[in-house]
Amino acid sequence: MSETSLFTEDILKAARTKAQSIIDEAQKELERTTQEAKAGISREAADVVRNAQAEAEAIKRRETSEARHLSKLQEQQEKNRILLEVMDRAKKRVVDATKNETVYFPYLTNQIAKGIEELGYGTAVVHVNATDMKGMNRANIEKDAARQLSKPVKVEWAKEPINAIGGAIIASTDAKTRIVNTIDQKFDALEATLLIEAGKTLFGNCES
Repeated sequence: MSETSLFTEDILKAARTKAQSIIDEAQKELERTTQEAKAGISREAADVVRNAQAEAEAIKRRETSEARHLSKLQEQQEKNRILLEVMDRAKKRVVDATKNETVYFPYLTNQIAKGIEELGYGTAVVHVNATDMKGMNRANIEKDAARQLSKPVKVEWAKEPINAIGGAIIASTDAKTRIVNTIDQKFDALEATLLIEAGKTLFGNCES
């Protein structure tokens, strides 16, 4: 082989070696990049899984909280319904009691006497409902009220009935001062207390 051929062969050999070196380096870089990419994908996948799990837990907690709140609300609504029913029944019993003259008229007389005493005037205008206007003995009530007060009682009976379950409104002759001793007013004044006591009796001291 001539010197020229040998020189050419050396150059080609060196070129092939360099090319193979470049190819090998490129292959290593490709493998490294591929591994990094796989690792990145794995990390991203893990992040996605963790985020999904966190979101699922948050949703679960929220739904559990909402379910508990709804259950508590429904429980409270049922308690309120029961308490209102108890109050309605209590009021009905009072209404029924007003139909018992031997029980109700002494009560009415007492409320009128208390109203006259609290009013503090020589003459009192007494307002009662339509049923009492028809059924009561005014003279007896005036006499019994005077006996309770230990002094004569001058009563003027209002001509127009009041809208009330029972009891009376006692007013001055100029109507500027009024003592409201109706059953309705007493229920309104005691309603909150009655509901609390009924709640304790029915449901104990548990939080409502």
